[in-house]
Amino acid sequence: MASWDFAIKTLAIQYIVANEDSNMHGNLLVWLGLLLLVYFLFGGQKGVVALIRAVRTSNAMEAVMAAYRAGDYETALEKAERLKDRAKKTAEYCCIRGEMLHHAGKLDEAEASLREALPLHDNSREKALVYDMLASVLMDQERYTEAIAFYETAGTAWPDRGSNQKGIAEAWLRQGRELKEAVDCAGQAVEIDRCASGMPKEALDTRLGEDLAVLAWAVAANSGNVGEVDKLVTEAFQLCGTRTKPILSQIHYHAGQAYEALNIPEKAQDHFRHAREIDPKGIFARLSSKVAR
Repeated sequence: MASWDFAIKTLAIQYIVANEDSNMHGNLLVWLGLLLLVYFLFGGQKGVVALIRAVRTSNAMEAVMAAYRAGDYETALEKAERLKDRAKKTAEYCCIRGEMLHHAGKLDEAEASLREALPLHDNSREKALVYDMLASVLMDQERYTEAIAFYETAGTAWPDRGSNQKGIAEAWLRQGRELKEAVDCAGQAVEIDRCASGMPKEALDTRLGEDLAVLAWAVAANSGNVGEVDKLVTEAFQLCGTRTKPILSQIHYHAGQAYEALNIPEKAQDHFRHAREIDPKGIFARLSSKVAR
């Protein structure tokens, strides 16, 4: 059963982290169903249990993702309860619940849930995703040293995922220090994710868009090159799309920080306002409110 459990957990965790679209969800479910059907033919009752679990997990993730994209975190948390195995907390339940709690601004609960998730994962890439989520929570708690350590651990577990370097860059930028290292890390994130593969194009584009927005902030803080910042911000918005409110709000927040660093307050405040309006219950709305004048 271990290999099937791994497939199910990986599907659930990467579904939320990668922001895969509904068509990809359908394709994944077909392939997973075929694999589990083969297992059923050879595994009997265990195969039926695995199949039921896979379908339940997939349906629950679809419901969670719909609420997440709309910025409805309370509903997402409610739907995440279906990721449990009866009363038992599963790896994907702890992970996804932690991520939704984070977006809802319940940082202490988010940290606790993600720490519960860590020992439930054996695969290095699964662990890397949880380390990355936990690092982001710690960063929002202004526990920057711990956050950077977790981002570094995530990078060791999954070195060809640029988000880890992007996280380190943002941790330095939020502190207003080590700005040269911040631009180097953000540049590495972009370089890694421009070459990334093995995931849906939408997911890869979104990840790269997030990297570019942080790189724009880092460039603004280092060189003050307005033309380069404009170019990076434009590409970031083109890549991230508009269908997932938390991500669009995030891009606006980072763009606002970039123009704030360039001392262009009108543009900065416009982006911060958009971040608040697009996802008013989300973490980047709250962060934007802190820096808005």
